[in-house]
Amino acid sequence: MPSTTAELIRDRSLGELVSHSNVELAGLDVPQRVARAAVHDALDGDADDAWLNDLDIVASEVVTNALKHTPGAIRMRLEIYERGVAMGVIDRGANLDALTVAPANQDPEAIIEATSGRGLLIVSCLARCLKVEPTADGKMVTAILDRPAGAR
Repeated sequence: MPSTTAELIRDRSLGELVSHSNVELAGLDVPQRVARAAVHDALDGDADDAWLNDLDIVASEVVTNALKHTPGAIRMRLEIYERGVAMGVIDRGANLDALTVAPANQDPEAIIEATSGRGLLIVSCLARCLKVEPTADGKMVTAILDRPAGAR
């Protein structure tokens, strides 16, 4: 697997870029809702319900993570490809350490029963790739999801 989001996109396994948008999230009361709506609008009916549900979960979780752990989400970069979606949330955080997807040394039963703290674990299960990269504003956490075969 390529080591950066840019390399993953350059390897063309997602196909041609179909559309690109930047969605402003700063200062919104419910930026998760705006992020999900942007995904729906960008796909314009070109996704089955199961894949759209996965994309909704990823958008919500990555935006929520930015809100909980940084000074706030700024915008979402959304790229629709022939065979997938790259969704990056830019926040004002500066911590580029590896993303924690599950607490270290935690009992699996405790993870299952937890009421929070599993968002990035879920995202990592749904996405082909979950990366963090620096930006001029802070950092961008990007999730890339492949379009399932026959998901049109």
